[in-house]
Amino acid sequence: MNLQLLHAGPCLTTYYDSHNDWLFADWQGDLTLPGVQAACLELTRCYQRNNYPRVLNSNALVTSISRDVTPWLAQEFVPVMEFTGVRQLAWVCAPALGGRYMAQEIANREPTRCLTLFSDLEEAVAWLQRTRTDYSSGCARPLRLPTTQARLDEAVQRLAQCIAAYEPARLAPTGR
Repeated sequence: MNLQLLHAGPCLTTYYDSHNDWLFADWQGDLTLPGVQAACLELTRCYQRNNYPRVLNSNALVTSISRDVTPWLAQEFVPVMEFTGVRQLAWVCAPALGGRYMAQEIANREPTRCLTLFSDLEEAVAWLQRTRTDYSSGCARPLRLPTTQARLDEAVQRLAQCIAAYEPARLAPTGR
């Protein structure tokens, strides 16, 4: 792999692998909802800047996942993915309890995309390499249509607003 750093955060480091022509999302540590929300917002900003039809999403270094992460991903983040242009997604499941469950929940909500779950990084890399589109014949990576780009921009803005609104609601007193 030839990795170019796109973003580094507390629970997600994102790279572009120019050798394999894919986005590599490398998650690590304890995944809490605020951390995942911030990371997902940065991830969608990567998609805003470039079209990445193939993604290697690794949770191999994830040690725990908060219970509220999966419902939030399914309800708020997965709908944004519709506009990103991702066609193949190799997802390496977290070894922590719940890692496979979370990945399967997301996969169930992504019926139109080729999302395949793996237990180890090497298998995921091999599968994604086999799906490689040959751009050497003069065909460039497909560009995102302007209307799709506009919809992605709107979806990212809504996601940012959702995250901003969600945090104060979580911290509000319950008023007994």
